[in-house]
Amino acid sequence: MSGGDTLMMEEDPHDAPDLPASGANQADSETVGDTALAAVAAPGPGLQGLLEVFDRSGATVTRLRVTRWPVAVGRSLSADLVLDDGHVAAEHMRIEQSIGGAIQVCVLDTLNGVRRGHTLYPRGARFDWNGEDDLSLGRSRLRLRLPGMPIAPEQALPKSPVRMVGLTLALMLAMFGLGLLQTWFKVAEPAKFAQAALSLLGVLLGGLVVWAGMWSLATKLFTGHPQFWRHVRIACAFSLLQPLATGAGYLLAFAFSWESLARLNFLLSIPVVAAGVVMHLLVIAPQRRRSLVAIVAGVALLGVSVMMGTTWLQTKRLSNQVYLSALFPPSWRLAPAVPVSQFMQEAASIRQRLDERLKDRDDDAAGDDEEE
Repeated sequence: MSGGDTLMMEEDPHDAPDLPASGANQADSETVGDTALAAVAAPGPGLQGLLEVFDRSGATVTRLRVTRWPVAVGRSLSADLVLDDGHVAAEHMRIEQSIGGAIQVCVLDTLNGVRRGHTLYPRGARFDWNGEDDLSLGRSRLRLRLPGMPIAPEQALPKSPVRMVGLTLALMLAMFGLGLLQTWFKVAEPAKFAQAALSLLGVLLGGLVVWAGMWSLATKLFTGHPQFWRHVRIACAFSLLQPLATGAGYLLAFAFSWESLARLNFLLSIPVVAAGVVMHLLVIAPQRRRSLVAIVAGVALLGVSVMMGTTWLQTKRLSNQVYLSALFPPSWRLAPAVPVSQFMQEAASIRQRLDERLKDRDDDAAGDDEEE
């Protein structure tokens, strides 16, 4: 039996012999395969609840239909729900119903305890469980459904494959078209443009296949389905959004004379790239949305801080871009014109700062020569 799988003990309350009060709970169970889940029968008169066990990837591995309380959970064969997990104790916890009807969890002899949300309950703890939050036991998650609890709305079936193929082709053509347009602005001669276009087409197609292939391989390892074309659509969509975001930043900087926006325009592409990575990760683990967003955002902030800090140490600036490099038609400019006197004064201040920087470099070079 592989790790994370769950062993279920199924008993028929009509055919099984009578057990003592301390015996295992009589409950019906059904095991979920890798490709399909067995349908759960409609709640009967004796159905008290439904326990669902999920693995680390969020896939349902088993369900236990509870017909009476208490329910014992652990690795021991005497438990009602037997978990094949080395991080779960033989008698890990017991789920029971109080006199008032509330469901309570009693943590038994375990080292790792039971986690609900951000709270860890150690050995001997007891708490109420209304089923709104999942419980974490070792590498597994346990979910409780009680009669009368609301269920999630019905999900729509996947769209027509023809529509998905059309959407994929449209996104790929749009990405290639945007790349060709950017190349056309950079190359003036038709012969060079044709050569650059063929090279660009090969680079974009190869990069797209490699990028989506790596993500589909990771998706196959964790979920069993590669979903290659879904990753292709995500990559194409965010490849289109990234130049649009930076282009909009350059346009605003030109129209309103926002020099700081022009110098730090690269920051506009960071959220787009981070959002694209999050979308790829959500295909692999859709149930970990908050944690994935937090991790990607933290990595992005750390990377930006390191990059800007390194640039500051080298050039005393937060960006390598020192002036507005993107120019648009003059009619698009909305900022008022600068008087000639103000322009000359600001130009003089720029020259003064440059002279001071050159002097500092000469002093540093002279000091190095003296040390040698």
